[in-house]
Amino acid sequence: MDLTLGSTIRLNNGAEMPRLGLGVYQVPEGAITETVVAWALADGYRHIDTAELYRNEASVGLAVRESGIPRGDIWVTTKLWPTDFLHVQSAFDLSMTRLGLEYVDLYLIHFPVPGLIRRVWKAMESIAASGRARAIGVSNFRARQLAYLLQHSTIPPSVNQVRASVFAYNHKVYELCQAENVAFEAYSPLRRGKDHDHPVVTRAAAGYDKSPAQVMLRWALQKNMVVIPKSQHEARIAQNADIFDFAISDADMGLLDALASQSTAVKLATGSWWWTRADPDTKRA
Repeated sequence: MDLTLGSTIRLNNGAEMPRLGLGVYQVPEGAITETVVAWALADGYRHIDTAELYRNEASVGLAVRESGIPRGDIWVTTKLWPTDFLHVQSAFDLSMTRLGLEYVDLYLIHFPVPGLIRRVWKAMESIAASGRARAIGVSNFRARQLAYLLQHSTIPPSVNQVRASVFAYNHKVYELCQAENVAFEAYSPLRRGKDHDHPVVTRAAAGYDKSPAQVMLRWALQKNMVVIPKSQHEARIAQNADIFDFAISDADMGLLDALASQSTAVKLATGSWWWTRADPDTKRA
């Protein structure tokens, strides 16, 4: 797969989303977030992922505005938290005010809540129709919930953002996304440093003269995933972007693929503490 730092994935609405982004979950509001985003943009990142929950939208927006980079060249994602499901438009307006931007590139439902998917999605579709969100999507949706939404939407979700790494991802969600042209976006692709000493990963890293983190990110890109690793360290932000001068061989991809256990991945990829099995919005799907 021929990839560069500027590589994008074409979403199902035609928008081009950068394949590599910076996540800012748990990065403090204020100077720290502003600095981290500035470092990433200086290193060539053109995709920043925030959320209402992260409480740093204002700092992300300020860093984007002050970067000197044309707004159209930077992809900005934010998200709707479930406590705002009954007033989606107001929550979106507040996010836009905090960001200080005329539009966002992607607006996501952060977590699904039983019984409200269709109602919330109609409001999301209205936001997309207004042009203030270039694309809309979901996060932490299981395969059944995503399939239900695809069946009952006028504007289909463009993205499903889930926890995924070389060690654990939901295969059913991944396969559905590939089949239905929904971008599969991986958060926590580096597992917060966990298992970077696994022998399969370290052997691959040594063979390509790369770090384990770089191998894990490159693996995800070659699986047609979008990745948004988070870091507050300037050197690591730069290192995470230095993954476009090598390609993992088919043989090594097979070894890395074998690390993911589907039974474990289902628990990790869905963040499903919001969910019960008796989901009234999707039980017929």
